[in-house]
Amino acid sequence: MTALLTDLQSRNSRRACPRSQGFTLLEILVVIVIVGVIISVATVSIGVLGRDREMQEQAERVWAVLQQAKEECELQGFDVGLRIGASGYDFLRFDARRHQWLPIGDDDLMAPRSMPDGLRLRLWLEGREVVLVERPDDRVENTAEQNASEPRGDSDSPASDTAKKDDKVKELPPQIMVLSSGDLSSFDLRFERDGNDAHWHVFSRPDGTVVAEQLNETI
Repeated sequence: MTALLTDLQSRNSRRACPRSQGFTLLEILVVIVIVGVIISVATVSIGVLGRDREMQEQAERVWAVLQQAKEECELQGFDVGLRIGASGYDFLRFDARRHQWLPIGDDDLMAPRSMPDGLRLRLWLEGREVVLVERPDDRVENTAEQNASEPRGDSDSPASDTAKKDDKVKELPPQIMVLSSGDLSSFDLRFERDGNDAHWHVFSRPDGTVVAEQLNETI
C-alpha cells in the first residue's frame, strides 16, 4: 500500500511540474546573429552622429561669433571682417587710420580657428562660389618667412618690415564683412565632410540676420 501511494505521488509531481526544454543550437546561433547586427548598427549610428555633432558645433561657433561681432560693431562703431580658408578662418578689424584690415590679436572669441581633421569649408558670395586658399593666413606667414630669409639691403629697417607685413595682410581682405552700420555681406558658408551628405551651413538673410542650420543634400 505504501509503495502504491509513493508511486501515485511521484506521478502527480511529474504532471504538476512538466520537464522544461532548453534552447536548441540553432536558436542560440540566431540570437547571436541578431545581437551582432544590432551592435553593428548602433556602432555605425554613434559614429555618424558624432561626426555630425562636430560639424554642427563648428557651424554654431561661427554663427555665435558673428552674432556677437554684429552687436559689438553697432555699439562701438567699428567694422569686422571674417577671412575664410578651406581649413580655417580668422577675424580682422578695419583700421580706419591706416585704411587696412588687420588681424585681431587680443580677443579670444575672435581668435583664428582651424577645422578638425576631415572637415572643410566652402563659401558662396552673392550666389557664386569663392575659391579658398588652404588657410587664410598661410600666404601671409609664408611670404613673411621668405622676406625674413632674404638678405637685407641698406634700405631695410624695422619700419619697412612693418610696411611689408601690412601690405601682405592687405592682399588677403576678408570675404565677409560686418559693418558698424549693421550691414552684413550676403554669404553662405558651408561645412562639409567627405563621405557625408549631411552638411551644415551659416548664411545671411536679406534682413541682416545670420542663421545656422543643417543642409541635407549633396552640394
